[in-house]
Amino acid sequence: MARLTLDHIAKSYGSNEVLRNITLSVGDAEFVSILGPSGSGKSTIFQLIGGLYTPDAGTISLDGSVLNGSRGHISYMPQSPALFPWRTVLQNVRLSAEVAGIKPDEEQMKELIRSAGLAGYEHAYPDELSGGMKQRVSFIRSLNAPQQIICLDEPFSALDEFTRLEMQQWLLSIWETNRKSILFITHNIDEALFLSDRIIVLSDKPAAVKKELTVPFARPRTEDLLLSGPFLQLKREIYSELRG
Repeated sequence: MARLTLDHIAKSYGSNEVLRNITLSVGDAEFVSILGPSGSGKSTIFQLIGGLYTPDAGTISLDGSVLNGSRGHISYMPQSPALFPWRTVLQNVRLSAEVAGIKPDEEQMKELIRSAGLAGYEHAYPDELSGGMKQRVSFIRSLNAPQQIICLDEPFSALDEFTRLEMQQWLLSIWETNRKSILFITHNIDEALFLSDRIIVLSDKPAAVKKELTVPFARPRTEDLLLSGPFLQLKREIYSELRG
């Protein structure tokens, strides 16, 4: 397991200040969501964690080791599935192990594919899959990577409401079995509340942490939670925070 920490992170591109004094953490086997307005710099945080850019100030650390500008320490799932069209489902899942330079565990990969409801599609190509099926393949590819931190960047934003809820429930069922640490970006309040242990609320750009809250709902969670009084009350509070 792993603990990821961002300590007083700042980032600008020329005169464009994107992040200001961001401090947050993801604990062992914890599901943390970053919630903020569109364009607030959420994806920039992932780019810094992934080592694509170096912060102007502050430190990013994993289990106490500084990662600033260092790559290969996290598993990343972007908004689009980003599957290679010439590779089958099994071959796409295998890719994360290949990139890490480790021998793929074929039985483990097949079990992940079965757990994703994709039994029988091991040798199918991406153009034979629905949008939700492609997202499942993308996620289990991230799960199959050796890294203990998974960063998910609005992975369900392009799906319709019912498919999105189905995918959220599936994600929780898989995560509760494997329990890797997840940092999840979204601008959807319902999604953040339904999935997370904690939520980090960001301000508009330049992004700063406006609020951090612990989600009080027990696991496992079902869709009935979405219309419960406590859920809706917390949703109103977060909405007010984002609007303020």
